[in-house]
Amino acid sequence: MQNVPALYKAFSDADGDYGNYDLANRPYDGQKIRYIIIHDSEVSYEGTMNTFLQQNYVSSHYVIRSSDGQITKMVDPKDVAWHAGNWYINSHSIGIEHEGYAVEGSTWYSEPMYRASAKLVKFLAKKYDIPLDREHIIGHEEVPGLSPSRQVGMHWDPAAYWDWAHYFDLLGAPFSKKTHALNLKKNNGIITINPDYKTNKPETSYNNQPLEPKSSNFVYLYTEPSFNAPLISDPLLHPNGSGTNVLNDWSDKAVAGRSYYKVDQMKDWTAIDFGGQKAWFYNPKGVNTVKGSGLMITAKKGAASVPVYGSAYPEASAYEKFSIPAVEITPIYSMPAGQIYVAEKATCSDYYYAKLFNKPETDHVVSGEDQYYQISYNHRIAFVKKSDVRIMHPFFH
Repeated sequence: MQNVPALYKAFSDADGDYGNYDLANRPYDGQKIRYIIIHDSEVSYEGTMNTFLQQNYVSSHYVIRSSDGQITKMVDPKDVAWHAGNWYINSHSIGIEHEGYAVEGSTWYSEPMYRASAKLVKFLAKKYDIPLDREHIIGHEEVPGLSPSRQVGMHWDPAAYWDWAHYFDLLGAPFSKKTHALNLKKNNGIITINPDYKTNKPETSYNNQPLEPKSSNFVYLYTEPSFNAPLISDPLLHPNGSGTNVLNDWSDKAVAGRSYYKVDQMKDWTAIDFGGQKAWFYNPKGVNTVKGSGLMITAKKGAASVPVYGSAYPEASAYEKFSIPAVEITPIYSMPAGQIYVAEKATCSDYYYAKLFNKPETDHVVSGEDQYYQISYNHRIAFVKKSDVRIMHPFFH
């Protein structure tokens, strides 16, 4: 591994005009590192490093070369890189850029790259006590936006051609042997998406052109148990239409390793709660899933729906201690009553206030009383307040 520090510099005399990352002291400053984010760079290995070395307001902790798995460290994990497009996730994550292009992923995501990346992730996960599961090792495409408008524009890498199942085999945490720290007993109500990457070759398109069918990590989701039914649509991406087979349309794709609550089965078709909808996918004899486990949450009794957020930020009063402006918490979705989602153990809310260049005395970790569950809501993770939901017991029917 080589070390090439990303640019850290004031770009003008204006307060707060600096980059390309924030100084911190994670996890000793109170910011637990919970996630490792898998990116593809959309430029070359050298181009990625050059981007982080110039005034671009962006960075990542590591960059990995496709040809041989060469790793370059550019931001120390204790510091906060600007990589995820979501400040809450940035403050709790390590970002790893992989040389390559999402549409051409099958030619860029090489075995040396997978192996080098997995070795690095295993090291980081052990050092920072990050679980080796798909709730904590996630793609950039699974990071939520902080508002409805931001949700629409979030990134979609590393996309369909990243082999999550193989990657987790290399991590020593295969999906077929999935366990959960909160519930080691398998729960028949929860399933984990796990299509055979080599043989799963759905039709896709990009820029109005069909793509050659290639090994892919997702299953399509339909409104009914039929290939003739429309694909489901995200209300933000397609408010007046159906989902599509476009490669970067994440509204109708359930990705390998993500877990959902199974609500129905009709012959060869399985239905899950997904993004506030009942979504069907082809699953003959369970070929595209394995059993999952974890907490199940639903809206609290009497609520018609509950807000779904892109962060776990504190309540407004938590900021008063530091005399800094409270950050508004904007819902991105509304979870209907009756739907059930797989959740992580509730965590306390927080916000990292870091606004000035090289003045750590002005930085603060704001901790709140509100607690949140992280859930697999649609193609992305999301958060709901603990006070808005209730835990469902495994056999509540």
